[in-house]
Amino acid sequence: MPDQPQKTLDKKQLVAPKTDVSQDDDKSTRHFVFYMVALIILIITMGGGVLYWLVGNYIEQTNKNKAQDLTINLLEQKKKDLVELKPNYDKIIAPGADGRSQADLILNAVPDTEGYKEIIAMVERMGRESGVLIPSVTKSASVAPSSATTQASTASSYQISVNIGGSFIQIQDFITKTEQSSRVMNFVTLSIAGSTKSGVVAASATFTVYYQLPANIASTEADLSSVKKENQ
Repeated sequence: MPDQPQKTLDKKQLVAPKTDVSQDDDKSTRHFVFYMVALIILIITMGGGVLYWLVGNYIEQTNKNKAQDLTINLLEQKKKDLVELKPNYDKIIAPGADGRSQADLILNAVPDTEGYKEIIAMVERMGRESGVLIPSVTKSASVAPSSATTQASTASSYQISVNIGGSFIQIQDFITKTEQSSRVMNFVTLSIAGSTKSGVVAASATFTVYYQLPANIASTEADLSSVKKENQ
């Protein structure tokens, strides 16, 4: 039997008819995909924000814990220093044979205030003891340490000008008494204006008077900003 030719069928692509129902389904599918993508993006964004917030809080809490540890270490060191200094402190504040302690003598030599009124009273008393006249005492501006770093170790000072009237021996005795006074005073200059026929000399002496500002005790709390800089 002779071979019969095989018929080839053209395979045409089947196209679904676009009905109203199929178009609505297609539109709903696109909307669903769009909403899902938007929802995923929103979840990722919110998750990143929450993660950023959690990491920030963790770092801040870590810094606070570190600052607290530093504060505890500072307090422990201060406690140790106080224990070591207590015997010396007790010795300094203990009254001596004259009833005055070393602390009283130190504060009298270099007080924590200018003590200008006390200086005037002391100068007038030494003037009476030396037999000189003190017509006037004037004070110049105070000179404080240039920075807070040197304030604890450098005393502040101001100058006074004392007008004196008396003989050379009396003036010399007055200068000697100021140098031997319990208050720290440095003799700077002495200018003589002249003398009278009776031997009374008019002079003007300049002294530098010192005083110590109150100690600037630093806080034992560690600054959180400094801890943050160390971690960066």
